[in-house]
Amino acid sequence: MYYRLTVFLSFLLGVCSLPAVAEAVSHKPDPWERQVVAACLVLEAASEGPLGMTAVANVIENRAKKNPRAVYQVVKRPYAFSSMNTATTGKTGRRGFADHVRRASRDPEWKNALKIVDRLYDGTLTDLTGGATHFSLKGEYVGWMKDMRVTAVIGAHRFYAERS
Repeated sequence: MYYRLTVFLSFLLGVCSLPAVAEAVSHKPDPWERQVVAACLVLEAASEGPLGMTAVANVIENRAKKNPRAVYQVVKRPYAFSSMNTATTGKTGRRGFADHVRRASRDPEWKNALKIVDRLYDGTLTDLTGGATHFSLKGEYVGWMKDMRVTAVIGAHRFYAERS
């Protein structure tokens, strides 16, 4: 918010131009970043189709606090998404996310995942999860769930947010 206000005030004072203002409120990921985020969606929820992948994107967006610049960091965080654990914990060596992207890009849902990622970065996703920051399979119970409330059930996943 502070950054947007600073850019807006700079625009009013004539210090920067309108394109600089537009850049401040949006973020276009580089192609690799876009593919890594899409791989996360596919590997976590491709079996649930676009609805399930959108819900996972909602979790990413909620963890990033709706800041498109933080999306990639959320996905890269160690143990944040089980399908990405080997890469986020450095167990893939120099290959990083390459194997994950390669595997996900072969999935029939890959193109849908890329479209969802674009909407995520554009800020045009509808939150299907009610503000969830976590999710799990329906039949799973993990210790962190005791402090959470269920916000949605979508396909085979249950979505959670912290109790307020």
